[in-house]
Amino acid sequence: MRKRTLAVLCTATALAGALGAPTAAQAAEQFPKGFHAWTDETRVFLDFGTVKPKGLKVHLRKAGTATRVATVTEFQYLPDEDPCSPSCQDDPGDWGIGSAPLRLADLAKYSVDVEYAGTAGERILHKNKATIDYHLIPRVTAFEVIGDPDIENMAVTVKGDAVTVDPRDDSRKPLPNSRLIVETSAAKTPLTTDAAGHVEAPYTFTGTEEKGDSYETIRMILRPDGSDNDHGMTNEVQIDQPWAKVTLDTTKVTGPDGTTAPVSGRASFRGHDGTDKPVPAGIPMTMSGSPFKTGEGGRFTVQVPIDGKRSQSIGIVDSPWLNGAGASVASDPTASAGFRNAPSVSLGFNRTVGISGEFRRYDVPAATTLTVEAQFSSDGGKTWSTRKTVTTAVPAGESRSRVSATGIAYPGPGIWRLRYAGTAAIPSGSAAPSGPVRGYNTAIPSFNATPEPVKKGAPITITGKLVAEQYDSPDLRPVSFVQVDVFFRENGSSTWKAMGVASTDNTGTFTRTFPADKDGYWMARYSRDSSTYFPSLSRQDFVDVK
Repeated sequence: MRKRTLAVLCTATALAGALGAPTAAQAAEQFPKGFHAWTDETRVFLDFGTVKPKGLKVHLRKAGTATRVATVTEFQYLPDEDPCSPSCQDDPGDWGIGSAPLRLADLAKYSVDVEYAGTAGERILHKNKATIDYHLIPRVTAFEVIGDPDIENMAVTVKGDAVTVDPRDDSRKPLPNSRLIVETSAAKTPLTTDAAGHVEAPYTFTGTEEKGDSYETIRMILRPDGSDNDHGMTNEVQIDQPWAKVTLDTTKVTGPDGTTAPVSGRASFRGHDGTDKPVPAGIPMTMSGSPFKTGEGGRFTVQVPIDGKRSQSIGIVDSPWLNGAGASVASDPTASAGFRNAPSVSLGFNRTVGISGEFRRYDVPAATTLTVEAQFSSDGGKTWSTRKTVTTAVPAGESRSRVSATGIAYPGPGIWRLRYAGTAAIPSGSAAPSGPVRGYNTAIPSFNATPEPVKKGAPITITGKLVAEQYDSPDLRPVSFVQVDVFFRENGSSTWKAMGVASTDNTGTFTRTFPADKDGYWMARYSRDSSTYFPSLSRQDFVDVK
């Protein structure tokens, strides 16, 4: 629990001397897992979870001394705006309690001792649970930003006043010759107050500030140096946004599919005099989601991907200083062939792998046959080895087709890709890799079709169990809540017919009932998750139908 918002009550009682108290070891502790205590500049906060202890008192004494100078006995519940922070163990409840601002005699550091009743009514005392630094509190009491900034004129004047607040009586005095910080999302700039605690200074924005409450404002904070924002003041500065424009030196890129080409241009805005002017260096831009920034004179150069004939966008990111603006770049792939999208990889029987992907071709000069390699990498794509080669016929011009390679021996965990190596006439394009592939063995070690024999029309009950390797162990364990396919082959036939599916329970066991019709063999197959598990077959069980 960190952020507290409600007002609190307190009674502080001055004490003439130290009071004796029993230790925690002498009593029955209500909170064996502990509780949390903390302070701000004038208050004490406690979090016991969901129960406030009986007889709660907070004693204050100057750090390093034994004499109590005040005791707090009245608290008010406070809502927890961030439950389980820093952890649910440290902050098990959804509320805490706090004191009112303390009125102490001296500015000093004070140790916080917490006392409450034990389970049998004994007093329990926890010493040094927190420290309160009771000092003069610097605060900004006035903050003004003068000017009408825009991207053409980013200069304003900052004015403010700062004081010190004495927590003993809430009296205030100017904060003379002290450093304040004016802060935006882009910069922190120091300013110095005069003898009267006043500051007035020019300030120039960078042009890279993030938006405040809206796209047309910038949030500025003036605070004492070394203090948080609660000791300062915030100002939302209105920005006058001009129209912006992106002008490209070329509106089309050419090259093999899957490559990139540079595109240059200029980002500008409409000035006060009605003419286009370059945006400052460092203005955020984006190329189809990839960020970059302008250089001097609003110029930029960015690599644009050639992704088939899909156009790409280059634009200015919306900011307080500029409205978003953009331009499109067309793609014109030259003669090339490749696999722009990641392939699909499946696991087959006998620990084999199949890979399939969309083969895209552009400007092929004449119908031909191209060679595609199925490649594997065990080191995240640093090195590749070819595991199978296939050929595919392609027509002239632009075309797409599915290319597959199957029956590849499983080499272990890794990633896969389909790659066209390229020729002088048809250069290679992309060869996008798959995600990580790791295969786990499965088995159906028990399978039975009963009864045997059975009368025609009577029910046949299929029962089996599915097990598989797990990510943390090669041991075969039950696979729960998946579907297994059940097949039947009539005696004398070589064709298997799908009869239906059965679902495993939490022990991996599956059961399904079918009406008896003909003599034949029953079998189960698991092949539902071919991206993770190798498929498996049960034994074949013959049933004689009378």
